[in-house]
Amino acid sequence: MERNYDLEKRKYVIGGAVIVIVLIFLIRLLSLQIMSEDYKKNADSNAFLKKIQYPSRGVIYDRNDKLLVYNQAAYDITVIMKEITELDTMDLCQTLKISPEFLRKKFRDMKDRRLNPGYSPYTNQVFLTQLSAEDCGVFQEKLFKFPGFYIQRRTIRQYTYNAGAHILGDIAEVSKSDMEKDEYYIPGDFIGKLGVERSYEKQLRGEKGIEILLRDARGRIQGNYMDGKFDKAPVAGKNLRLSLDIELQELGERLLEGKIGSIVAIEPSTGEVLCLVSSPTYDPRKMVGRNRGKNHLILARDPWKPLLNRAIMGTYPPGSTFKTSQALTFLQEGIITTQTSYPCFGGFNFRGTSCRMSRSPLATFTDSGISDFLQRIFLLGTLLHDWCPKEIRNCTKSHEHLERIYGIHGIRLSVGNRPSRRKKRIYPQCKRLRQSLPRLMEWTDHHQYFHRTR
Repeated sequence: MERNYDLEKRKYVIGGAVIVIVLIFLIRLLSLQIMSEDYKKNADSNAFLKKIQYPSRGVIYDRNDKLLVYNQAAYDITVIMKEITELDTMDLCQTLKISPEFLRKKFRDMKDRRLNPGYSPYTNQVFLTQLSAEDCGVFQEKLFKFPGFYIQRRTIRQYTYNAGAHILGDIAEVSKSDMEKDEYYIPGDFIGKLGVERSYEKQLRGEKGIEILLRDARGRIQGNYMDGKFDKAPVAGKNLRLSLDIELQELGERLLEGKIGSIVAIEPSTGEVLCLVSSPTYDPRKMVGRNRGKNHLILARDPWKPLLNRAIMGTYPPGSTFKTSQALTFLQEGIITTQTSYPCFGGFNFRGTSCRMSRSPLATFTDSGISDFLQRIFLLGTLLHDWCPKEIRNCTKSHEHLERIYGIHGIRLSVGNRPSRRKKRIYPQCKRLRQSLPRLMEWTDHHQYFHRTR
C-alpha cells in the first residue's frame, strides 16, 4: 500500500495555522496589557482618583509696584461619566442655572473625540467653568444628589484699574490647537490670549500639582493614597513687574477718550515702554468670568473696533519721525555734521505740482501707498547727495554709495521680497525723476525755497 504524501503534509499546515493563531493572541495580549493604557486607566479609576491641583497664576505690577492684575477664587464643575447612575436633569439645570438644551449639548460635545481628543468615561471632564462662590455654594449643598460630579477650585484674573486692556491682555480656555502645541494643557485649562498674559504665559502659569485619592469598592473617597506620599504640590507662577506706569496709562486713555488713535511713551535712555494707549479701548474686567464670550462678541461687532490694538497693529504714515533715523544715518556716514541744519517752509511747488506736508511730487509717478516712503528716501537722501557742496559730495563718492544704503533708486530690496511687475514700473519713473533733480535744484535755488546753513 502506497503512502499518500499529500495527506502527510497536512500536519504541517495544521501546525502552522495553530502557531499563527497563538501568535495573534500573544500580540493582542501584549497590546492590551502593555501597549494600551485603557485597561490601566479603568483599573486605576476604580481604585484611585487623581485630582489636579492648579497653581496660582503670577500677579502683575507696574513700575511703581502698583498691583495691576491679581487672582480671585473661582470654581469649576467636573464630571466622570462612568459614575453617573441616575441624574435628575431638571434639578441639575435649576441649580446651575442652565437650560436642558445646554446640558445635552455639553454632554454630546464632551463625548465627541474630535472636539475632546482626551475624552475617557473614567477620567474627570470639565463641565462648567468659573462659577462664583455663591453659585458654587448652592451646588455644594446638593452635590450628594449628583453622583459623578465634583467641584474643582480654580483662580480667575481680576484687574485693579480700568486701563491697559490691550497691553495686559486676558486669558481664556485653551483650544484644540493650544493642546496640540503644548502637552501641558488639558481641556478646561486657561491660557493667555493677548498682551503680556500671552507673551509671558510660561512664566505666569506655574506648574500643576496632583493629589491621589483612594476609593473603596463603591467609589467612595477614603482619603489620600499612602498619606499623600505620591502627591505633588503645585508651583505658583512667577510675578511680573512691568515698565508700565499705570497713572500715565490712565492719563493717555483719558486724553484719547472719544477719539481714534494711539499713544506710545518710551523712556529714551532705557527703551522702556511707559504707556501704550489704543483708543477706543474697553474695560479689561469684561473679559473675565462666564460672560467673557458674550462680551467678546459684543466688542468684536463694535464698528469702532475696540479690540484692535492700534498702537502696534495700526498703519500710519511715518511723518517727520523718519527724519530722525535718516539724520542718524547721515551722521554715521559723515554726510552731515551736528552743526548742519535745513530750514522748512512747509513744502514747495515745482512745475505746477505742490508738495506740502505729507504730499509728494512722486505721487504723479507712483501710487499713494508708497509715495510717502519714497518722498523721504529721495528728498532726504538723493536730494542731499545731488545738492550738497563739493566737500560733502566727495564724502559720498558716487550714487553707488547711496544705493548701497538705500537700495536701487531709493528702494531697498531684501532676499525673498522682490517687487511685483506693477511695482517694477516705478524704477524707470524714479530714475527719470532723479535725473531731473539738477533742474529742480536750479529752480529752487532761484526761488530760495531751500537753504543750507552751518
